Amino acid sequence: MASRTTSAPTRSSVKAVLVGGAALATLLVLLVMVSGSFARVDSTEHCVLTRYGTVVKRKMPTGLNFTPLSEPTCFGMTQRNFPDNEEGKEVIQATTADPVTVEGDVAVTWSYNPGTIYQVFLDKRTPEAAETEVLNAVREGYRNALNAWTVNRIFSAERARLSDDVRRQIQVKLGNRATIHQVFVRDIRIPPQIEQARIEAARQAQVLDRALKQFTIDSVNARAQLLKAEADARAKELEARSYAANPALLQLESAKAMSQGLSQACRGVQTCVIGGSVMDTWQRPSP
Repeated sequence: MASRTTSAPTRSSVKAVLVGGAALATLLVLLVMVSGSFARVDSTEHCVLTRYGTVVKRKMPTGLNFTPLSEPTCFGMTQRNFPDNEEGKEVIQATTADPVTVEGDVAVTWSYNPGTIYQVFLDKRTPEAAETEVLNAVREGYRNALNAWTVNRIFSAERARLSDDVRRQIQVKLGNRATIHQVFVRDIRIPPQIEQARIEAARQAQVLDRALKQFTIDSVNARAQLLKAEADARAKELEARSYAANPALLQLESAKAMSQGLSQACRGVQTCVIGGSVMDTWQRPSP
């Protein structure tokens, strides 16, 4: 049986393997670095590119960007909802002008301002920090608006103006850093004892309103009766003066009344004798 011998690897072959392995490792590292050096920018975003904190590009172009050793920070420029939790509302406590502490469910639509978004980046550096500022402005603006309203005014016909007041106050806090598009104050809850007192006051107001309306009706009716009585008395007074000034007119009215009485006296009878008696109707025998 023939023997089989193997030769030990030479130094050159070992060196070649090591060099090849290092080259492969370097290539892999380069591939990883290159693959992580691209950033995709959407048309609805404003992305700022920085390298070690220094701004490289104030606004990255839309599409795929090569960003070696750099970091993009992107802000969504479309309208956004606040809050963006599952419930879709933010419950905020505020004090009214009464003062009474109330709770309200508030929702807001807002967006960044394209003209100031770069300054927002310089001030905040992260979208999370910028959104926190918006959240704080919503809360403070809501409280400032409610502080000028009483409970009765909140639950009056002016309630439709409350959302506009809240929006203006939030915008004042934000300035031009972001735009508040819509504010929805969907519910305001007051303490139970205040709510009960408000309901009782409304009921009493309805009772008073009905009483005042009935009083007005009664007063008008009484006034009408008084005016009629005054008119009748005045008419009789004028009539008496007329008869006193013209006796012939009184005689004429008397004759008129007698004529009407005579015309009614014989109604419904076959034989009528005016000025006599029933005896006059008997036939007397001839002499």
